[in-house]
Amino acid sequence: MRAALILAFCGILAVVTQTTLLGRLGILPAPPNLILILSVYIGLRLPTPWGALGAFLLGYLLDTVSGSVPGLHCFTMTLVFAMVYFVSGRLWMQNPFTRFAIMILGCILEVTTLAAYFTMTGNMGSAVGGVLRTLVIEAALALLIAPLAFSALDFYIPAIARKKIHAAE
Repeated sequence: MRAALILAFCGILAVVTQTTLLGRLGILPAPPNLILILSVYIGLRLPTPWGALGAFLLGYLLDTVSGSVPGLHCFTMTLVFAMVYFVSGRLWMQNPFTRFAIMILGCILEVTTLAAYFTMTGNMGSAVGGVLRTLVIEAALALLIAPLAFSALDFYIPAIARKKIHAAE
């Protein structure tokens, strides 16, 4: 229960930070995709139907707050969760390097999914380069923040809760 509350709080904090605070500060060219980091973490640590629901709800919350195409982030975050779930079931994911590699795969999947959507619908228009640049910057910044976020979440979510989750598989 504590793990779910911590992840819910982190999700709300990530959405607020990503959509309002970092955009208003103007320090970065694009805000890092914090929801992507949480979706990858949930895929690694909560590989259950509840984890899939959590990734879906994070995407839904981001869709609602950001005003983007309804369902686009829901689909993307659920797709990232599924990819992490299937890859982590085959590989040993306790090593920081493999976690970073799975984060890279999650970023690539997110960028290609969003780029494919915008290309198929023709919503990019003449701003193809700008949209792709923004998506790549968001993913690169998420890659830089991911190790720190994973360490912080591992510290605050008790090891007992993680063991119970893995024992339920």
